[in-house]
Amino acid sequence: MKKLLILLAFLAMLNALGRDFESAEEKAKFIPITEKVAVITISNSDTVIYRTVNIALGEVFVFEFPENISLTETPTVGDAGLLKIEVETEPLKMKVWGLMFSEAPEEALMYGLSSNVQFKINSGQAFIFNFVIRPTEEASNRIIFSYPEWETSNKAVNKHLEMLRKELEGKYEKRMKDIKKEIDKSMIGMMAKSFSEFFQCSSYSARTEENLVFLRSDRICKIGKDALVTVNFSVKNRYRQRFHIESVKIYSTKGGKVEIDNAQYHIDRFSMQFDEIVSGGIAFKISDEDYSREYIIEVNESAGKKRKLELKVSF
Repeated sequence: MKKLLILLAFLAMLNALGRDFESAEEKAKFIPITEKVAVITISNSDTVIYRTVNIALGEVFVFEFPENISLTETPTVGDAGLLKIEVETEPLKMKVWGLMFSEAPEEALMYGLSSNVQFKINSGQAFIFNFVIRPTEEASNRIIFSYPEWETSNKAVNKHLEMLRKELEGKYEKRMKDIKKEIDKSMIGMMAKSFSEFFQCSSYSARTEENLVFLRSDRICKIGKDALVTVNFSVKNRYRQRFHIESVKIYSTKGGKVEIDNAQYHIDRFSMQFDEIVSGGIAFKISDEDYSREYIIEVNESAGKKRKLELKVSF
């Protein structure tokens, strides 16, 4: 313990001697911070900012920076045994703690010990801070950096970016409308061509029921040489609770019951109350090789009784 006391006293003496040997010019660079909460204004002309700040053991000291400021390198600590740093981003915030040596008998023996911290930010300025361990009443708690030129510049950039965003959104919306028109035009042209090549529809009356839920279909069509097949259907709920549709599928019966994976369906809504009817349609493409005259529509319930309705339709 005696050796530790002597060591601490020696370190404090070295710190004091080091400060005594500093030139007047070097001392002048390190402007002391005396307020508990200080504000430092940064300007574009600044290159290196020097400050001396007192820090208390067991208390956190905080640097606060304006928005869009970031570190360009990890902060460098002179004595990692004396200071601990934690960095937060967006917005940039740095927290510094003064550390007490684990075997030091009392805080007073730590007073006067110091370590510097260096870091650089993305606007180009470098910072060198000399942290000195002091009693709580002499220590600072926070430095808030103000950078009017940076903030004004960022406002101008943000305004420009907002204008650019709106311009791009306008162009995107116009382009999407143009694309939709092109798609609609192409689809109408494709339908006209398909109908001119081949068109066949069959009407019938097919119906099935599962626990007071009815599935009906009365029309199937084959359009064009590429065999685009469309089938209409409707679901009526006569059950006293809601019926929720989970999925609609269609199967070919050629060579067994095989699901057609390219099928797309549309329904007015997925849920219906008592005595409500939902109409829908399903369409798919099928090759001449896989073409079948008979298909099975399948409607699955998403909840409740988990009913599955199957209805056979054919040309």
